[in-house]
Amino acid sequence: MLLELQPLTDIGTLDEIYRDPYIARVGHDHRPAAPVIHPAAHYLGAYADGQLVGSFLVIESGFIETDVHALLTRRALPHSRELGRMCLHYIFFNPSIERITAYVIDGLTAARNYCLKLGFKSEGFRRAACVQNGVLLGIHTMGMTRNDWKESQ
Repeated sequence: MLLELQPLTDIGTLDEIYRDPYIARVGHDHRPAAPVIHPAAHYLGAYADGQLVGSFLVIESGFIETDVHALLTRRALPHSRELGRMCLHYIFFNPSIERITAYVIDGLTAARNYCLKLGFKSEGFRRAACVQNGVLLGIHTMGMTRNDWKESQ
């Protein structure tokens, strides 16, 4: 199985990913599930044997920090850990990046476990940080430093 990450800029393709029911279920009420268009945000398409199975949203949130969000469809699940490692490698390839942050909505246990299996550490919980389906929910903050990443290699 050939797994690849490639920059993804086609808005139509990104719209398709956000409309996937597996992805759309984690949307927030204040913002429709749609691509983030901002100079600090870019997408990496996740491919398995040449077929797009999702993407990663990478947001430059500071001079030494990047936020990452996984948008992996059900078809990506058998490859999700390897694709996640590839994404982390891609981000840490930039020598100025010292940490990656992932935010996981409370109740998304599989997403939180995914981050932990990739080597993220639980760093805190922001109470009442988002609204989903009319319910106020907290967000788990997960972090990985460059040293954490090196130790997991």
